Amino acid sequence: MAILWAAAFLFLAAPVTAQDAGSSNWDNQIYLGNKIAGGKNKWKFSGELQTRLRNNMQTLDNWYVEGVSNYLATEWLEIVPDFRFTIKPDKLEWRPGFGLLYKNLRHKLQFINQLKWQIDISNHGAADQAFREVVFLNYKVNEKIILSSIAGFIYRWRENWNGFQYIRVGPGISYIFDEKHILNFSYFTGVENVEGDWSWAGIPSIQLLINVSMKYRYKPAYYIEF
Repeated sequence: MAILWAAAFLFLAAPVTAQDAGSSNWDNQIYLGNKIAGGKNKWKFSGELQTRLRNNMQTLDNWYVEGVSNYLATEWLEIVPDFRFTIKPDKLEWRPGFGLLYKNLRHKLQFINQLKWQIDISNHGAADQAFREVVFLNYKVNEKIILSSIAGFIYRWRENWNGFQYIRVGPGISYIFDEKHILNFSYFTGVENVEGDWSWAGIPSIQLLINVSMKYRYKPAYYIEF
């Protein structure tokens, strides 16, 4: 329920934010990623290299490599351990995570609810934990196009602070070139909380997915990195 309230709030606030896009409280960011996925039967494995820019897309925020294992436990549940290594301008981070994906397929619709715990360990010795929930609603228009609606949040706790760090919502579209190549595009409107200092951002996300999978026992969840 909280995620739906967050999505409604962001949609209602978007016109006001757009008018204020030139202020210091708004930032234009961008996420650029390349992902390779493959697997067979009940296992799906993927690796992604992603670059993230901020400050009107002029400054490197971070880039990372991430490995993910999806165990397709049932038709409606996936168990998802992952590991990410991130390089930031001021530090390095190692981030193990563990998540669950609930998915519900109805003809051309796919509903996905992602729950995930993670811990970010930096080379300076700090270790921050976080919990995220992201909801995806995908609609397959035809054999070439998938439309998506995405909304979610990340709640983080540190030694001296805890709270909602990110809340984001936005549409997405995927173009299927063939069974091995998919181009994903999303645009998120979101707020970021830096220990009580809130700021807005518009974030286009572009990802090329290369699929080398064999046949799965259950249809995998279709989602992007939030």
